Amino acid sequence: MTLKPACFLACAALMAGQLKGEASEYPLAINLPTAERMQFWDIGLAFTHRFDSPVQGHGKDAYGLDGYAYPGLGFAFGIKPIKRLNVLIYRTADNKTFTFGLQQQLLDGELVRMAVKAERFDEVVPRLQTLRGSVGITGASLQLPTEFFLGDRVVLSLVPTYLSRSTSQEKGLFNFGAGLRVNLTEKFCFMGEYIPRPGKIAKSYENGFAASFSYKTFKHRFSFIGSNISGTTAHQVLSGDYGGGARASGQWAFGFNVARVF
Repeated sequence: MTLKPACFLACAALMAGQLKGEASEYPLAINLPTAERMQFWDIGLAFTHRFDSPVQGHGKDAYGLDGYAYPGLGFAFGIKPIKRLNVLIYRTADNKTFTFGLQQQLLDGELVRMAVKAERFDEVVPRLQTLRGSVGITGASLQLPTEFFLGDRVVLSLVPTYLSRSTSQEKGLFNFGAGLRVNLTEKFCFMGEYIPRPGKIAKSYENGFAASFSYKTFKHRFSFIGSNISGTTAHQVLSGDYGGGARASGQWAFGFNVARVF
């Protein structure tokens, strides 16, 4: 008789672990994709917001919060018949950019998790040549988000990326993003990202960075962000030249992400 409570607790713990492993998560950190996935027919929604005015020198404007901002709205759909496959759709106000992509999780191990993401982007504004390069462009990206687990709380990520073109480069270019995620508690998390300037881009452009604190509650994740990058799509974040490139390090601005799983 004394074994029954112990057996019940063991089964409950096993079931909880299995459900945790099957939980859906929108595959987005700050600006970089993660190797997470939406399960079954689950739907994920992400709302992004990037303020244009930097914090420095804008104290009278609530440190940029009163200024112009670029909102974006994205969806991630699980495809139950094809295990670990997601369909991704996103639209942002930056040059009215629309993206459509597929992400397939390749590996979900205890120490390493990996996915491949292929995406097309379209800037739905008239094609113009500006001093900063071309706007109204169309292209594609291929990314390999890879995450390395250092214990239960720390995750390092690398996102090798190929872009078919950028604002100033009509030929393809390679770059990578690096990320750090520290789970302070079950609900609170710190994230950081670093985006180097691609080798093909002029040295006058800056390297990009972003940092955020996230709060996770039931099926919601709220992230408050500081970054010198105003864009959110792969070609805006990793090209190094979008909109004049990343700002100088002292000219970072606020932003936020809200992700919801249905």
